[in-house]
Amino acid sequence: MLSSPSLLQRFFQWVETTLLRHGTEPITIFFLAVFSVLDGFLPMLPAEMFVIALCILQPQKGKVIVLVFALASASSAFLLAWGLGTLSTSAETMSQQLMGSQGPQVLATLRDWGPVSMGFFSVFPDSPRSSIALFALSGVPPGSIAGMVFIGKLMLYAVLLFLIYHLPSRVGRWRGAGPFWVRWLQRRASRFVAYCRRIRWRARCLNRGTATSL
Repeated sequence: MLSSPSLLQRFFQWVETTLLRHGTEPITIFFLAVFSVLDGFLPMLPAEMFVIALCILQPQKGKVIVLVFALASASSAFLLAWGLGTLSTSAETMSQQLMGSQGPQVLATLRDWGPVSMGFFSVFPDSPRSSIALFALSGVPPGSIAGMVFIGKLMLYAVLLFLIYHLPSRVGRWRGAGPFWVRWLQRRASRFVAYCRRIRWRARCLNRGTATSL
């Protein structure tokens, strides 16, 4: 019997192979977007990796990919917040037990600043599950949470799209001496460009192998 690590490894390999082999097909965008809605519940589904790979393999649909996956992230946040929102009464009781008389004030602060801070947390990779749960339990409406997640993820995916399009033509000019932080950025930019090239190369190899076998 296979151990759990082997099963997870095979699952990720299957997802990667399927993505690279069918990443040039338009239907793959919407299939993976629906699949990534689960990212709010299962941390094993990397929506950002899907966006990067699809923008590389379908550059002419980059804006559509960014918009569709931002909507998927917002839908995931809405479902999670909506499910946890039913526990808001328990959150009121728990806050009073943990913080006493300060509990209602803390919850009111979270309700006031929750949507704005959700936009900030959503700019970073991965789903802000903990923040979504905290604000949902504090009484922030699921629609407000989903809206801020949409804005944050739209900004993140737009930056990724910009880097994919424009970074390869500029990274060579940045190489050379400079302050530590400049050299650090240069190394990260070079690695990102190399990663994008590797995705294109692996997709070509898989498609070439499929065509040969046929």
